[in-house]
Parts: sequence; C-alpha cells; structure tokens
Amino acid sequence: MLAFLLLLAAASGLGTAITPSALQPTQEPRAVSFRPLPEKTAKGASHWAYQPIQNPLRPRVSNSAWLRNEIDSFILARLEREGLSPAPETDRRTLLRRAYLDLIGVPPTAAEVLAFEQDRASDAYETRIDALLASPMYGERWGRHWLDVARYADSNGVDENVAYANAFHYRDYVIDAFNRDMPFSEFLTEQIAGDLIPENATPTAEDDARTRGRLAALGFLALGPKMLAEPDKEKERVDVVDEQIDVVSKAFLAQTVACARCHDHKFDPISQSDYFALSGVFRSVTTFDDIATVGRVAHRPLATAAEVARTEKWRERAKQLDDARIAARGAMWRAEQSAHSARYLDAIREGKPRAWYVHGEDSTHIASTERATFNASVDTRQEHDTRKPAELPRVLVVKETKVDETPLHDRGDHMTPKGAPVARSIPAILERTLASPVFPAAASGRLELARWIADDENPLTTRVIVNRLWTWHFGVGLVDTPSNFGVIGSVPSHPELLDFLARRFVRDGWSMKAMHRLIVSSATYRQSSATHLALPTTDPDNRLLSRFSRRRVEAEAIRDSVLFTSGALDKTLGGTLLASKDHDYVTNDQSGNSANYDAPRRTVYLPVIRNAMFGLFTAFDYPDASTPIDCRSRTTVAPQALFFMNAPFVEDAAQRIAATVSSANASPEEQVRGAFRIALARDPHANERAASESFLAALAHDGLQPDAALTRLCHALLSSNEFVTME
Repeated sequence: MLAFLLLLAAASGLGTAITPSALQPTQEPRAVSFRPLPEKTAKGASHWAYQPIQNPLRPRVSNSAWLRNEIDSFILARLEREGLSPAPETDRRTLLRRAYLDLIGVPPTAAEVLAFEQDRASDAYETRIDALLASPMYGERWGRHWLDVARYADSNGVDENVAYANAFHYRDYVIDAFNRDMPFSEFLTEQIAGDLIPENATPTAEDDARTRGRLAALGFLALGPKMLAEPDKEKERVDVVDEQIDVVSKAFLAQTVACARCHDHKFDPISQSDYFALSGVFRSVTTFDDIATVGRVAHRPLATAAEVARTEKWRERAKQLDDARIAARGAMWRAEQSAHSARYLDAIREGKPRAWYVHGEDSTHIASTERATFNASVDTRQEHDTRKPAELPRVLVVKETKVDETPLHDRGDHMTPKGAPVARSIPAILERTLASPVFPAAASGRLELARWIADDENPLTTRVIVNRLWTWHFGVGLVDTPSNFGVIGSVPSHPELLDFLARRFVRDGWSMKAMHRLIVSSATYRQSSATHLALPTTDPDNRLLSRFSRRRVEAEAIRDSVLFTSGALDKTLGGTLLASKDHDYVTNDQSGNSANYDAPRRTVYLPVIRNAMFGLFTAFDYPDASTPIDCRSRTTVAPQALFFMNAPFVEDAAQRIAATVSSANASPEEQVRGAFRIALARDPHANERAASESFLAALAHDGLQPDAALTRLCHALLSSNEFVTME
C-alpha cells in the first residue's frame, strides 16, 4: 500500500515521497464520541490548528543538489514557487560560531575555529554538533528558553515580593531534563502531575532521582505571581487557578483558554463552559500551605517516600526519647527532693544544727538509680542524634485536595455562580481529534490531563513544541505566534513542514536533541545571512527563509560570552545565588533589589527578581517574568551601547583579555592580533589591524599606559556588534 501511494504521488507530479525512514505511518483514527458543539464553536472546527496532523509528501524541487535533509525540500519548494533561490552556505567560521551561540550560548575559541576550518572530514560539522549537544552548557542554554515559557522567577512580585528561595530546584530540573534529553512528553507530564506518577515498588538510585525530579517539576504550576495579601481568599484562590490554566494552555497547546473565564472566547471556539470544565482540574489542588493574611506557597520535601519515611521515623523516635528523658529527669528530681526532705526531718529529730543539713554530705546518692536512668536517657538521645538523616530540601509544589467542580461564574466573578457544577473536561473543540480523558472521582485529574496533552495524536502539542524549537533556532517560528495557534494567531508559513516536523518528533521519541540535529544539519540553517538585492521587496521579513536571519543574542548569552571569552566563567552546575530565605521580602516598598549579581556563574543562575530586574536583563530585552514568554523582542537602543561602555563586568573582562594578550605578545601588531583572536575568534582584517594599531598609538601619545590602552581596545571589541550577533 505504501509503495502504491508513493508511485501515485510521483506519477501525479505532487512531489517525491519522504523516505520510509522519515515517514510516520498514518494510524487508524481512534473512535471518538463527540459532544455537541455550540454553533460558534462548531464554526471554528475547521481552523487549521484543530485538524489532525497530516503526513505530508516530500515536495519535488528543481535544485535537488542543495538539499541536505527533508526540511530543505519544504523550504526550497516554497522558495521556488515564489521565484526565489536560497542564499549560499555561510563560511565555516560563521557556521561554527552560529552553532556554538545557538546551542550552548557562548562562542567558540580561535583554536576551535581553526581546527574546524582545517577539518575536511565529511562529518566534521555533525561531529561538533553532537559534542555541543552533549555539553552540560547545552541544558543551561536551552533550559533558559523553556524558563521563559514557564515564567520562571525567584520571587513572587505583585503585592508582596517575597522570595521563592526554593524555586531554583525547578530551574535545575529543567536544565537537567534538557541535558538528559528527557522525552518532551515526559517533561510536560511531570510539570503538570509529577507527584501523581507512581514510584517503583523496588526503586533504584536512578528511580529515586527521577522521583525527586518529578517533585521539583511541580514548580511549573507553583511559581507564578500571586496576590498573596488579597483579603478575599476565595478570589485569591480562583485567580491562581486562572493563572495556571493560562500557562498550561499557552505553553503546551498554544491556546488562550484563560480568555474564556468571563465569557465565551471572543475569537476562538472555546466557551466559558470549557474554561470551567478545565478549571475543575486545577481547583482540585492547592498551591498554598497557608493562605491567611500573606499566603505562603505550598512546599514539600524534595525526597522519595522512603526518604521522607526515614526522616519521619527518626523524628518519631527522637520524640519518644525526649519524652523518656523528661520522664527520667522528673523521676530523678522527685527522688532527690524526697531524699532532701528525709534528711531535713532527721536533722530536726536529732537536734542537728541547720549547718549540718545545708553543708553536710550530699544526699543525692540516695537517688542514684533514678540519676543513672536519667543519664542513660541523655546518652541514648545524643546517640540518636548521630543517626539523624540529612535535612531534606524543600521544593515549591501543588498538592492534591478535594475534587472541586464548580458552576460557571457570571462574568468570571466567583461571587456570582450560576447553574450546576460543570464536569471536568478538556475544551470540546479539542475532542474532535482526541477524546477527553476520564477524570477520576477521587483525584484532581492532573495526571489524566497531562497524558492527554502528551498523547501522540494530540493535534496541538507536537506542533507547538517543534514550532518553539524552530523559533529559538531561527528567531521566528513557522507560526510566528508560538503561544497562540488560535484564530487570531498566525497561520503557518510552511504548514506541511510543520506537520512533517511534528510527525518526525513523535517518531524520534519526542527527543528535543534529535530535532536540534535535524534542524541545524539542514541546508536551510547553514545559509549565509547576506541579503539578496531582490529580497527586500520579495521576502522582506525572511518568512520564506531565503537566508539566515542575523540577530543579537539574548542577555544571558551576552553576559556568558563576555565571561567565557575572558576566561572568568564559572561552569559550576545548579544551586542558588539567592541570599534571601524563603518568604523573606526581597524588595521592601520602594527599595531597590538587594540581590547580588556579581558571581561569575552562568547568567541562568542569577536571581530573577520580579519588580526589580537586574540592569543587564532590562537593557537587553529580558521578558516580564510574570507571564509566559514565547519569543523575546529585540530592540536596538542607545542605552545598550552605553551599558557596554560602562558596565564594570565588561571592563573587568577587557582587563583580563588585555593581560593575557600583553603577556604573550610583544609588538602592537601581535597584541592586536591576539585581542581579535580572543574576543572574536579570528584575525583582524588589514584595515582593522591598521585602525587598531593607530588607536593604541594615539592612546600612548596621550600618556596612557600600554596595558590600559590595550584594555581600551579589548573593551571596544567586546562592545562591537559582531561580538553580540549571531549571523
């Protein structure tokens, strides 16, 4: 049957078929019992995002020699239809620098560039891509992309900007998940319902680590901003539920479900009833340990059930020993008091002077048995302390509570419920291709919801994540509204490619690293960023991908590159740099942020304080950490240049580079070459060398010391557009 379809497609001129190894066989559709759709919802059922994922044929192209993998067929076919040609492949230095900045967030060294330029092996590029994906720095770079979507922060923001001192466990979980190439289906399931995934009956050490990771994953639901001092506690609760619905629906499904809280969605086929059906899942959990006055976000030990049980057993035994010690001390005291009383009576009967009683022989030996018992109880308690388990870290979570299905609220107001409670379900429009899960009567249903989202046949989930990966590689997605696949979102620029990637993603086990390899190995990715003369009018926004789009790297990659290039980057993985204790205020009223950003760690580990962002973040378009961000904006404004000119960490880096260069190079020409190699991983062009040497000579003429002059040159190179641009 497959061979017949391939021959039929070729004969009809529709295109050449994707090779069998890249083709996901079409499965028989599941039997689905549809709920009746309201008229407005039914009208939206034809929207592209709600259709089953297709199995597109590989298009035929004229310039087949340009192709490197299946991606290129879809891109080139569209270009040829528009009368365009792709840009030539970029030079090897630019390609390697692009891959390094893209995959690990720091540039290659001059030695790495030279080795790649001289390596003529047919798989030289692929070998380096594999090495980058295996680097721990990959997870730090790509985990940070996901943290944007997850609105990660180390403080609450809003009304009471208290510290989320344990939020870093979620951040470390995300980084580790990317480094281990956790299947995205598992990644999303754990973030919604990690605590509900059963532990193995006989767990291994690896199983225990996975259990702890699943608990840390719940930070995804817990770390959103909250009005902690909201006097109306029911409003506080429903607002948190609303925020959780918003982040889950946008992050995984690219649907703005939260817009239907007050009324049927204005544009998308999502009703208010759909919203409250989904809200029942999140109303059946609590995000607070204490909601009174200023609420405290829920925590639990970051430990397996066995580890928690060991700690609880130790505590129970410690309490028993404390009770025994207190009882023994009481018995000893009573015995000694009795002995003293008897001695006093003896003194009276025998007519002894008072001094005999007060200063006479100690009578506590009379209570020697009780004292021995007490001393033994003290020794036993101290010995028990030597076996005390390590203090269990605590992590932000949500916790199961009673199932709470609710009626619709008039205009979304929790004080005006109307009608009968709405049974938990997923939006009706999404049942057209994948039936709603059956929600258990005695549990929230988070696990069932997560598994429904992660189903291979869900028409949204895989499209959404492969589009996010594409967006982060190319700067713009195949759908350029990555968190909104709704009616007012964009349509795909290459719909067949989007579906091909979604199918391929599932076939490869939901592997993000496999998708990276496919994308960065394509001829599309390897194109030069040079603009053709005809393109500004034909494809001004490069939506057809006739070249690689140059773009400035993000704030984290800028800072990390400065530290890495100057040899100061601390590559330690994980942990926290937030000095504040949990629930302490990180900002008070109008005071500034007290967090310390001087550590030479990767920028992903710096505290993210809502309402008081680090200056580098705000200067270079760091997003609002209170909402899910799918793609960062990129502004070019004067304060960015001023920041680089005046930032102490850039000046310090320039001094380190200058010291390295001056110690190894004597002449001005050698120093200029050394500075360019460290900062930009290349030799200067003739005009750059001449201008740089003239610059150093002019500074020397003005009386500046050689090391200070060289520092100025290095500072200029770090501040150059080339240093912060991926092209």
